[in-house]
Amino acid sequence: MKKQLLPFIPLVIIILVWEMMSYGHKDFSIFFSSPSKIMTLFIQEFFRGDLSFHMIITAYEAFTGLVLGLVVGCCIGFSLIYFPKYSNIAYPYVLALSAIPTFALAPLMIIWFGTGLQMKIVLSFLATVFTTAFQTYEGAQKVATSDIQFFNLNHASNKQRFWMLSFPSSLDWVIQSLKLNAGFCILGAFIGEFIASEAGLGYIILKASGLYDTTFVFVAIICIILLSFVFSLFATLVNKKKLRIIRFFIHAVFPYDESSKAVKSD
Repeated sequence: MKKQLLPFIPLVIIILVWEMMSYGHKDFSIFFSSPSKIMTLFIQEFFRGDLSFHMIITAYEAFTGLVLGLVVGCCIGFSLIYFPKYSNIAYPYVLALSAIPTFALAPLMIIWFGTGLQMKIVLSFLATVFTTAFQTYEGAQKVATSDIQFFNLNHASNKQRFWMLSFPSSLDWVIQSLKLNAGFCILGAFIGEFIASEAGLGYIILKASGLYDTTFVFVAIICIILLSFVFSLFATLVNKKKLRIIRFFIHAVFPYDESSKAVKSD
């Protein structure tokens, strides 16, 4: 029990010092507000429905972008693995595209997709798709040499080698990197909202900062932290079920009664 409470001690100390500083110094309160004001406003706005509405908008944009990024990124990565002759040509482009900051693409996204939900989803998608493609490809490269030699000695086909060896290793890497992508998708949605939007947590922060309402800014930051926690929890649950997920996809291609005979010797 003590070990579980130990991480919260620094947080409690920070909140207490913050609260005392806000009461003792008016200038400090103007720039940093106070924990009591922030929590009061958070509860008021959340139960009024305005804050929860903006949280749902950001969560929808981020989750949709995450799902699309995972699907398309996996398809790109698996294509590079399944067709190794073309991977030497395409892989450098994937690396180059993944190096572009999401923020740099935001002006183009506004021109191409406008300022609605579609633009934020695309930014969230771009924040995750190339990371997923990279992780998918790298997962296949980390397969043990002894495993590759075993499949080669038994004259496994390219399809068998992909589904029974490269695919499980790649999917394991993708699932393990889901926490990273969960943070990136929220960042992509937030960037889109911060630049141009009429709803979402990024919109709240932009509007509140323009009015010098630091309390509302901190409220929106708390909401982003809560969303990140929920997405991280989702990633943790998926990671715990990763063996079942991998087996499901393998058995979808190779039925159970045939999977044991998937690799045959001549």
